[in-house]
Amino acid sequence: MELPGTEALPAIIERYAQLVAATRGELGERPLVLPNGEFFPDKFQRDPASTEMLVERMMGHAGLDDVPLSVRIVDEAGPEAPHDGCSSGCQVPAAIAGTLPRLVDHGDGWTLNVPAFELAHPVVLTTMIARALGHVFLVEALPDGARIAPPVELTADYAAVALGLGPLLLEGAYVYSKGCGGPSVAQLTRANLPELSIVCALFIEQGRHPARAALRELSTTQQALLAEAHELVKSNGALVRLLRDDPGRVARGDYRLSEAKPWLFRLFGKKQESADLPPPELVGLEIHRGARGPSRPVDPEHEELRALVEEALVVSRADAE
Repeated sequence: MELPGTEALPAIIERYAQLVAATRGELGERPLVLPNGEFFPDKFQRDPASTEMLVERMMGHAGLDDVPLSVRIVDEAGPEAPHDGCSSGCQVPAAIAGTLPRLVDHGDGWTLNVPAFELAHPVVLTTMIARALGHVFLVEALPDGARIAPPVELTADYAAVALGLGPLLLEGAYVYSKGCGGPSVAQLTRANLPELSIVCALFIEQGRHPARAALRELSTTQQALLAEAHELVKSNGALVRLLRDDPGRVARGDYRLSEAKPWLFRLFGKKQESADLPPPELVGLEIHRGARGPSRPVDPEHEELRALVEEALVVSRADAE
């Protein structure tokens, strides 16, 4: 699986920038929400009370805790088992089951309908809640009369990433499972995994979040794509600064996009711009003589980049094997 090509990248970047520009007064500074005990310390019991607590916690992380929203568990039938006699429930549920609306807008509040069978699938459950909260945010945050950019489901996915819920969507965009009929992959999001990796990398750099923290929590395929996307976004510092300061300009396409640069290139490129390095032959003489200058302070950004690339290489080798 590869990242979107150069022809598709501008549309992804500009859609995300348009969303940020339209809602930046409502977004605030959102944390990068990870699927771990730090962000989700409550034990999930697969019951209505646990589901309500999960939704409440996700709304708090997304800055939506002041939005009136009730959770309703419905006994909607899950996906049918394969016709090979398997009844173990190994099949991943579909993203949208039956005809039940996921969200109901009452004008003065919301109802989130959760099919009961989703309670047995944590990735499915958190993905669908995150997507629903993205839609709620769009309706609540956009000015009266403003139109959500179509397709609405795709914009809601982007909004969920902008709320800090990107890692949860990454897991739901590529759910690999093994069942009686062999391995299968389900996509529970409208945006696919490569597209979401780019958007999530933009959110990480825009908010100065540690990419390594997300990589540690993600599955193998998600790790590899997010590491590659982060390398691309990290190589476009001017674009990231515009997203922070003037996202409307990015939304209009007024920016330049460069190819990803290896972390070593960025590391030494910065040093050459900021310091006068001795000629190569003098460096060689100093090394030959064993001369050592004073130790240089560790730059956390460079160390993070080094570890990031090393992790990506390990993931890539694992995929190849």
